[in-house]
Amino acid sequence: MLQVVSFNIGGARSLRPAPHDHEQLAQDTVTSLRQVINRRQPTIIALQESGSARYKGSRRDVGRAMAKLLGSTYIAAFAPEVTMREHPHPNLWDRPAYRNMTAAAEGNAIITNLPAEQWSWGSYPMPAGCLPASAWMRSASISRATLYSSGNRDTQPRNLMVASLKYRGMPIYLLNTHLGLLIGEDRLDAAFERSRAASQMRQRQVKEILYVIDELKAADRANDAPERPILLAGDFNAQPNAPEMQMLQRHFRLLQPENTREELWTHTRHRVLIDHILLHDPADSFEVISCHIQSKIPFDDLTDHRPLLGIFARA
Repeated sequence: MLQVVSFNIGGARSLRPAPHDHEQLAQDTVTSLRQVINRRQPTIIALQESGSARYKGSRRDVGRAMAKLLGSTYIAAFAPEVTMREHPHPNLWDRPAYRNMTAAAEGNAIITNLPAEQWSWGSYPMPAGCLPASAWMRSASISRATLYSSGNRDTQPRNLMVASLKYRGMPIYLLNTHLGLLIGEDRLDAAFERSRAASQMRQRQVKEILYVIDELKAADRANDAPERPILLAGDFNAQPNAPEMQMLQRHFRLLQPENTREELWTHTRHRVLIDHILLHDPADSFEVISCHIQSKIPFDDLTDHRPLLGIFARA
């Protein structure tokens, strides 16, 4: 069985001790995920709102710390969306959470114990000092925002992580993303003007995701590689019936959590289902076994999201 988890771990940052402790966040996240996954089984963890930084001369990285805690077979990759150097806005980096830190970044991460698979068009030589993740992960921008000029989520850049992995001898793509959100949108009223604007923004981001997928497929065809199943996980900031999710469902199967109606939400404050796992599998290589929202995690101050778990098997 293949376990795929989507988990936004950043929502309760204001409740954590300052400065931000990446190692403790990794420990708390792993402790929470131990209730969700069997870490000895094939596993992919898609994190949103992860981070890295240099603090007192040492590098801190949530995903890499989690990989160490999960076991020697795990690898991790991080794709920053905002960095202290490229997006130097005081609204973010002058907060107590980043006191005495340098080279800080926030973004998405993937942690897995699946073996890496070469891209169908070959691999690239890694420059000196480059992390091994560069061999199996690429990231692409899916938003027009680049300057982070307001220092808040309205202008935050967004990205899509693409991992080239192998499950039981079968090459697969794992995509991880975190779609945008606008200040003032109403999570429960899609007709509200600000909510419509946010949905239109996310629809543009979904178009970029679909463009990347078309690019992957074209490259595989050009290199006589078989079409791979694609798993897409993340925080989409949109409920299943939103236009942006409907766009994705024309190409993907959206996994339906098996929780009761009273538990059918992943965002703890708004109680909406916005974290999703989707499968694109034209050759029917996978069987979906189950999908479940983990309703209880041991740390109330870890995040304002609950992890979503999908279980797959080779068909």
